[in-house]
Amino acid sequence: MADQIASNPKVLLWGAKSKARIIDEMLRESGQGIAHIIFDSTLTEPAFHSTATFTNDIHKLKAMIKQVTHYIACIGGEHGYARYMTAHYLEKLGLLPITLMHHKSFAEPTASIGSGCQMMPFSVVHKFSSVGEQTILNTSCTVDHECMIGKGVHIMGNAAIAGQVEIGDYATIGTNATILPGIKIGEGAFVGAGAVVNKDVAPYTVVAGVPAKLVRKHKTSFDKTLLQNLTGVSA
Repeated sequence: MADQIASNPKVLLWGAKSKARIIDEMLRESGQGIAHIIFDSTLTEPAFHSTATFTNDIHKLKAMIKQVTHYIACIGGEHGYARYMTAHYLEKLGLLPITLMHHKSFAEPTASIGSGCQMMPFSVVHKFSSVGEQTILNTSCTVDHECMIGKGVHIMGNAAIAGQVEIGDYATIGTNATILPGIKIGEGAFVGAGAVVNKDVAPYTVVAGVPAKLVRKHKTSFDKTLLQNLTGVSA
């Protein structure tokens, strides 16, 4: 779904911790909207000051949801699957994703950036690369030419993705990790901080070290109960 930014849209932030704090500020900086409602069922109050209305009650959110037109899933870390699925449910309510690109990030005109992506300061996407929806490119990470980055991926700060790399959906690339040219990272995989990856990584595995080696199996998780209650949709 393509972003459709109206004049000063009212935005739902799903999450009220550090990621939401950053997103709240980036929204103001970019002029793409204003946080109107913040929801986080795990907190009694947001972890930062905001003019938005906060609630941790899904039933109250359901009553207020028509006040907003757009959303941002403020879910970071290795929880890319949860971020993507949260977006999936919120769009069933007719809410539209906002793609946030910090003014000091850079994507080549020939690159493709999916809806709902978050590009932090000094992140770079080079020529002819594609980045799937709901992916986070954190501070100073680089995605070189002709890469294919899946949906719900998180490339953490200072990670270097060389040319023609493929990264599967929901994978996480740790801080300062290096992925060498032509490597394939499987769906749901986790590359540890500082790792140097010189061979393909199997889906749903954790690798770490120099060179990167298998540490253990990995799995993604997502509790859809709250979003089912909000949307009335089971899948």
